[in-house]
Amino acid sequence: MSIQAIIANQIIRWQFKRAGRGPINVPKTRHVVNKGAERYPPPPRDIRHTPVAAQASAALCPAEWLSVAQPKRTVLYFHGGGYFFCGLTTHRPACAYLARTAQAQVLSLDYRMAPEHVFPAAVDDAVAWWKELLRQGIKPENVVFGGDSAGGGLALACMVSARDQGLPLPAGAVLFSPWTDLSCSGETMKTLADADVMFNPHSLPEAAAIYLAGRSNKEPLASPLFADLKGLPPLMIHASKHEILLNDSTRLHDRAREHGVSSEIHLRARLPHVWPTMVMLPEGRQSLKDTGAFIARVTTSA
Repeated sequence: MSIQAIIANQIIRWQFKRAGRGPINVPKTRHVVNKGAERYPPPPRDIRHTPVAAQASAALCPAEWLSVAQPKRTVLYFHGGGYFFCGLTTHRPACAYLARTAQAQVLSLDYRMAPEHVFPAAVDDAVAWWKELLRQGIKPENVVFGGDSAGGGLALACMVSARDQGLPLPAGAVLFSPWTDLSCSGETMKTLADADVMFNPHSLPEAAAIYLAGRSNKEPLASPLFADLKGLPPLMIHASKHEILLNDSTRLHDRAREHGVSSEIHLRARLPHVWPTMVMLPEGRQSLKDTGAFIARVTTSA
């Protein structure tokens, strides 16, 4: 475990977990996180950054491309943030790094969030952009979906919805600490409550309630852990052994394999939730390199 990860754990526990002991304050959370993201450096010079405006006529939310000069493949990426915060700026460094490691063009989506836009708005935005990429002639066998935390669950939900609509599926999906069970029924929600440096257990049911706005927390497109996963492409899952969402990853891995889906899971000890998105950590950069290799493999062999 790197010294950077040790320091990151201490900072996250102090600034995030300690501050999150009370009820969720959506405006405050957004302000703090977005303010912090303003300090991030711009994408590296070898990564082309192209904002994409919303297109109301096509029901497309805003997005941005982060691409190497000659991309060999495409990644459709969904950011995390409990379906109520984070966005393009917060995840730009990770998407830029992933573009480089996968030699890809990464389309990062600024999907609609709660409480202004509740479930299934995020899923609708995800599927709309998938349809648009297909309309543009991008071959599905050369695309991989990606997402972290809530975005990992959204990537899964998008694939389930696309399959049910008869749309082609991507070549694979990479999921970083995916939030797949909005009923928050995994046993590690309790057993790892102290070990998790980022989350207090009560925060996730609160975030789920904000997003679901009265809908069932076991609806397959909200909690894709409970969906029929048959026919989905290969999955690569990363999770920490010391996060309360660990069971969301391990149960997904087991259920995917039960449904005939190829799945590989990578578990690391004492790292924070969604550490692969933290490019300041050596462990994060290595995980993104491993992810890039997986993306190249599944698209090359497709």
